[in-house]
Amino acid sequence: MSWYYPKGWTDQGDGVEQVVIHYVTTPPGQWPDWSWGHESRVLEDRGGSPRTRLKVLRMPRDVWDMENGWATPEYRFHYYFEVFQDGHRWTTDLFSEDIVYRDLEYVDEHGWATNICIYWSVGDWSAPVYSPMEDPRFPGGSEFRSTKYYSYWDKERFHHEKFHMLRGLERPHRWQARMYGPRGATLVQQYHVGRMYPPEEKDEFWLGPDGRAAPGGNWWVHHL
Repeated sequence: MSWYYPKGWTDQGDGVEQVVIHYVTTPPGQWPDWSWGHESRVLEDRGGSPRTRLKVLRMPRDVWDMENGWATPEYRFHYYFEVFQDGHRWTTDLFSEDIVYRDLEYVDEHGWATNICIYWSVGDWSAPVYSPMEDPRFPGGSEFRSTKYYSYWDKERFHHEKFHMLRGLERPHRWQARMYGPRGATLVQQYHVGRMYPPEEKDEFWLGPDGRAAPGGNWWVHHL
């Protein structure tokens, strides 16, 4: 699973032909060895005056810490821009950001929901993410865990089995998941709540602090 992080650029003058972002992640407190390789993406030209450029990066939910032998959900994101302008090439300084997380819990007192996601984005709604939520008591090895829903081959079977497995858990159900972003950033957030079984009771909606809403209609704000 991953999340999305939009990175932008504003041209500082005329004649910019292309801007590339080069980036890599490391565990906290560590610096990158660029000789090991890194990711590069061309920013999309959005036009305007001054001209703006944007690329939505797919970011990991954790990185492997070789020194300590475990995966860490908090890590560092290092990047610089390569600019092609007037037939020349130049690069910016290196930037580094601390990636941190925020855990959320949705309490379903009556066990009504069968599927819940955090619907969220960094900064604004330009790159929203659906993060499937799960009650920690739900079996870890089950094929009906929320993280497997989108790729599951038979959605109706999934809805049926998930409904009956959730009925076996004592209420309230406590759905949990995690959001990520750079330290100091703002996250916007709703819940996407569904009751997908039984079929005659099927209902789904986005939920914000003012109740049901369209996606991005009303939302909570979190400061990391």
